[in-house]
Amino acid sequence: MSFKVNFSYEVLPNGSTRSVTLTDAAATPVNHVYAPVASAGDVLAYQDRTVTSVALGQNKLTLLQKVPTKQSRNYKFSWKLQCPTLEQTSPSTSTGIQPAPTLAYNNLATIELIFNERSTLQERKDILSMIRDLVDEAIVTNQAQDLEITY
Repeated sequence: MSFKVNFSYEVLPNGSTRSVTLTDAAATPVNHVYAPVASAGDVLAYQDRTVTSVALGQNKLTLLQKVPTKQSRNYKFSWKLQCPTLEQTSPSTSTGIQPAPTLAYNNLATIELIFNERSTLQERKDILSMIRDLVDEAIVTNQAQDLEITY
């Protein structure tokens, strides 16, 4: 499953977030709504509960946020999207009880943005624009969709 860059979220007055919406690339695109499920230190965690009620199979989105310190004068934003696939199971016992689901594999994407605190708004906009172009570039599309290796 691949995801289009269609990202929206809402920051509440108390600084917490509501949901994040990402649109997939299905023939009939589906909006996946990632609800906040945890916040610990610099990490926010979201889960898409619309696909399955089995937690192991729910898509997960995490955000790590770091602000400048004396050691590092950079802002750092690390996004990670995990899209697990569960094994297909069928009742295999004489009672017909469905076995507990297990993880078959997990597709993963990460985006890391690091900005020096002295960077200008235009510099940050430029990086974001170029990253969007890179994701839309044919070479990255072929890697993601067709697993093509670049030489």
